[in-house]
Amino acid sequence: MSTATAPHASANGLKSRANGASNGAASPAEGVETPGFAPNAPPSVLPSSRVTLQSLLYESGAGDGVSGSVDDWPLPDDLDFERPVSELLRKGTQRAHTNAENSDGATALTAGKLEMREYVRWLGLLWRVYDALESGLDAHATNPVLAPTYNPKLLARAPTLAADIRFLLQRMGHDDAPPRPDIVPTPPFPLPAFLAEVFTTTAAPLKVYLDRLREISATPAQAPRLLAHAYVRYLGDLSGGQIIGARLRKAYNLDTLDGRRFYFFDLDGDASAAETGDETVGDRKKKLFAVKGWYRDGMDGGVGDAKALKASLVKEANLAFILNTHLFSLITPPPKPEPRYYDKLAARAAAEAPKPKSLAEHLITLAYVIASVLLGMALFHVAWPTARPHVLRVSAPLWEQYGAPWFHGTFAPWWNDSVVPWWDHHAAPLFARQLANSRRALL
Repeated sequence: MSTATAPHASANGLKSRANGASNGAASPAEGVETPGFAPNAPPSVLPSSRVTLQSLLYESGAGDGVSGSVDDWPLPDDLDFERPVSELLRKGTQRAHTNAENSDGATALTAGKLEMREYVRWLGLLWRVYDALESGLDAHATNPVLAPTYNPKLLARAPTLAADIRFLLQRMGHDDAPPRPDIVPTPPFPLPAFLAEVFTTTAAPLKVYLDRLREISATPAQAPRLLAHAYVRYLGDLSGGQIIGARLRKAYNLDTLDGRRFYFFDLDGDASAAETGDETVGDRKKKLFAVKGWYRDGMDGGVGDAKALKASLVKEANLAFILNTHLFSLITPPPKPEPRYYDKLAARAAAEAPKPKSLAEHLITLAYVIASVLLGMALFHVAWPTARPHVLRVSAPLWEQYGAPWFHGTFAPWWNDSVVPWWDHHAAPLFARQLANSRRALL
């Protein structure tokens, strides 16, 4: 497929898929699972400043931390390489997909709680990734593996990211930042100080990502691996990215497509319908479903039955997932509000409150008590016949010398002179009256 004919052929294929979905041939709900960027954080304790390709390979079981290759990446044993590559990519990346944990920055992004500066900075990071990825795809557009899914008019995200950044900088009043000739190549948007930092200081996770994209773009032999990175990014944007885009629309008051074009895929020039509101949510889902179906078909057609290529793409896609999850660590979440004094007390009380025991726990405790009593009685029954003579020999003299004089001289007179008269004159009559009242109530 040539570069010139790919977009047109793809558009026709998408039209037929969209029509099929609207006619009941398929529905978005019936689609195959696709990558979705639920907020991910690095699945390890590796600090972002120490991320290298070798450390990521070692973490994932490929290499020894010094030397290793993506081709050493361990894959699930149950992968059937007779299956289409789109199915293998979904199944073979589940571990990388599910091992990722939520981070504060990514959670704030998906909830639309990032400060505008930080969100624009995040778009700048993404622009660098897509610029590197799409430069590689452009350079190898006629590669037989990449050509079936090469459609920059539909898929390219670097131009939409640049448009969003320009719009949001204008809204923030930073669109007149002076040129930065020291940054080469110069991005197609202004670079105020907070955004220029993304280009002057390349954080380790971003550097590893960009270096990998440039490495596999350098030669025709490695270029097919770009398909794995495009799969992870584009299908992620077509799936989970749509949820993020809808939330950001409300969070940042983006009523039109301006400022959120990154999340919009213009199928056959239908942006005007989305701008005017003529396109329904159902229509948009059907179109996105058609795009994802076309992309999977294109991957399957380009890769064909090449088992070795399928394996290398699954391994590369796992790396792409890990690189993307580490990229989220570069988001700085908004500061959390300091809890109030009484909130702290309530949280401490809740943490220190005794946990109520379940019925099973109560029964276990009762069983321990009963067992302890029975064990004590058994030991006493066994030991008392032997111990009794010794106990009496020791205790009898002590009783005669100390206990008996005190009992007969102090305790017994007090009991007989004070307690017994009080019981006879006060307690016994009261007890008798209460007993009689209770008896009458029962009758």
